[in-house]
Amino acid sequence: MTDTERHTKLLYWTGVALGPLAWGINLQGIYTLAHFSCESTRFSGAIMSAVLAGIALAGTAISARAVRRGAGAEWSDAHGGGPRTFMAWLGVGSGVLFALVIADQLAASLLISPCLR
Repeated sequence: MTDTERHTKLLYWTGVALGPLAWGINLQGIYTLAHFSCESTRFSGAIMSAVLAGIALAGTAISARAVRRGAGAEWSDAHGGGPRTFMAWLGVGSGVLFALVIADQLAASLLISPCLR
């Protein structure tokens, strides 16, 4: 395996993993910051959610770039490039899905008071 192949495989996995990773960090971060948000009104949870939604969308962009790159590889690769293209499309879909979930959690954290326990 050459360094170029290793680098492209890392890009495919990065695109697939950034969305769920950003959502997990956002979920735990919102629960952690809820206690402190009740004491003083701060938008640290909203800022964190916005940044993490951007990270999930960055994973989508990485996967979309891999889809564009893999379109030409289907013709030149003896194996057809099917698994890599599938993985790239999976990264695009999961990145968009997790960015929407983070946006939903952001809306809920802005609408519901953290002091209502």
